[in-house]
Amino acid sequence: MKRWSFLLCLALIATGLGAPASAQNIEWRIAKENFKVDTAGFITPASTTSGNSVSAFVTCPKGTFSLTVYRMGYYEGVGAEPYWSSGWLPCVQQAAQVIDPITHMSESHWRLSLKIPTTVLIPGFYLVKIDTSVGHQAYMTLTIRQPSAVGTVVLVIPTMTSLAYDRWQGASAYRGTAGFSDRARVLSFNRPTDWGYGSGKYLNYVRPLLETAEELGLNIDYVTDVDVSMIPHLLDGAVAYVSGGHDEYWTGAELAAVEAARTQGTNLLFFGANIAYWQTRLSADGRQMSIYKSATEDPNKTSPTIRFRSLNKHESILTGQKYNCFPATGSFTVADPSSFVFDGLKVSKGQKFAGIIGPEVDHLEVPSHFVGALHVVAKSAVTCGLLLPRETTSEMIYGISPSGAGTISVGTMKWVERGLTKDVPAATRAFVTGVTKNILLAAAKGPIGKQYSR
Repeated sequence: MKRWSFLLCLALIATGLGAPASAQNIEWRIAKENFKVDTAGFITPASTTSGNSVSAFVTCPKGTFSLTVYRMGYYEGVGAEPYWSSGWLPCVQQAAQVIDPITHMSESHWRLSLKIPTTVLIPGFYLVKIDTSVGHQAYMTLTIRQPSAVGTVVLVIPTMTSLAYDRWQGASAYRGTAGFSDRARVLSFNRPTDWGYGSGKYLNYVRPLLETAEELGLNIDYVTDVDVSMIPHLLDGAVAYVSGGHDEYWTGAELAAVEAARTQGTNLLFFGANIAYWQTRLSADGRQMSIYKSATEDPNKTSPTIRFRSLNKHESILTGQKYNCFPATGSFTVADPSSFVFDGLKVSKGQKFAGIIGPEVDHLEVPSHFVGALHVVAKSAVTCGLLLPRETTSEMIYGISPSGAGTISVGTMKWVERGLTKDVPAATRAFVTGVTKNILLAAAKGPIGKQYSR
């Protein structure tokens, strides 16, 4: 961590803008019993480059609150390092949500709480922790991008998927008060999230992967999916594009940008399942996301917000796989132990690993829409469904594009959520960690297909 200079600390304290967070020694984690939805917030812009000021909007009913900005990483297993703190400020219970009666969009029209300076923040992904004097806590998220992605491993934060599932004081893209009928057709980023204590999908589906990548010392550029959608040529020169465990909602522009990057030699790594399933649409300022899930309802008839496959944009073009089912159970099973992804792990064909299949899985589509060679490195027998269970498979594939870029798709959501954590048997965790590191290290060296044929 880069510490503040003594003079900068004195200047911030004198102006009331904040104090060095390290001096306050605040733990970054939030206990379940301390997360209360009456205390929440959001940041805009949620992604920027260092030096730009960002605005924090916080609501809490009584007492005082403070913000601490933590950069997430490995940090000898601690998982985060504090970079800035606001000091204590009076709580304000912000206005009730504004609900659009047509789209059911819930939006927070709140007063600014404070500005967060980013000059002291190095590129990375940050959790901004809200602490209150009454013990209630919540997170907000902030991404600080590198000035350029050239030569970097780009790790993407799936903010649109987090938004789709958000139920904070209103409807999600899945249900409202009555159910699916009054779900939100448009959702606003100007609103807290009740997932992950306010962090969205980060804690379960990104954090274990982020810590693994940071432990390797890779040159990582953190961006959001909105960034990829809205900033032309953002991925130019990147050696790899990394998607976490749950990355379901994409814009058409994001899909085109990622495919274009692969054409130029950028490796694509998908450590999850159900990738690029729903097409979304962003407003001009990127603060609202449309997801009607119905071509009939969507006023945009040219590019409606429905499943990509219904628009003849099959997910296998991107990942080499097709979304299969939910819920899925089974054991991850090695098919090709000679693959480089298993280097140093001494695995054998048919060897099984428990705890990492499900809850959603992908499988190999035949015939595939993928352009290039596809290799199945794992093929697992899977049981899908509850009422009418069926037997099927989940694959892990390695694809090689004409550019030489590698595409790796693990085919199961629990790869990150469970496999890189202590929630699986020790043998499974060692296996998943080893495979993940092999993939990341190979991708950081350039087009994987030019290094490994299978």
